[in-house]
Amino acid sequence: MKRDLHFEIVYPHPPERVWRALTDKAALGEWLMDNTFEPRVGHHFQFRTDPRPGFDGIVNCEVTHLDPPRSLAYTWHGGWMGRPTIVTYTLEPVAEGTRLRLDHTGFQGLGGLALSFMLGSGWKSNILRRSLPRVLDLLARDEAVSAQR
Repeated sequence: MKRDLHFEIVYPHPPERVWRALTDKAALGEWLMDNTFEPRVGHHFQFRTDPRPGFDGIVNCEVTHLDPPRSLAYTWHGGWMGRPTIVTYTLEPVAEGTRLRLDHTGFQGLGGLALSFMLGSGWKSNILRRSLPRVLDLLARDEAVSAQR
């Protein structure tokens, strides 16, 4: 049994700003989780959040692909997952701003299927539609203030 997650959303922001939100450790921590991320292929890092039953709050990752400001991929291995999954972001400039495609792939077995439903719900409803747009708006304001100086 296998299930992959695919989401697309357009943000009214340039690709460089969306890229910054994906690859700046502080920005990433604001919309996803506290982390030790560095935008470097081969870098091992962790996301950390509050533990829950069956999940110690740690997601172990490794950057596997980096093509600024177009695409980023890393492994994702946490909780009771038997094998790591892969998170891939692809950015495409469009007239309205930037189309972000998020693919979270590699969920296998019954446990992976269950986990894909939990993570998929979070990616779709909270992270991509609320948390990331809020951080993008904050980055835009910060850039505007810096430009006025």
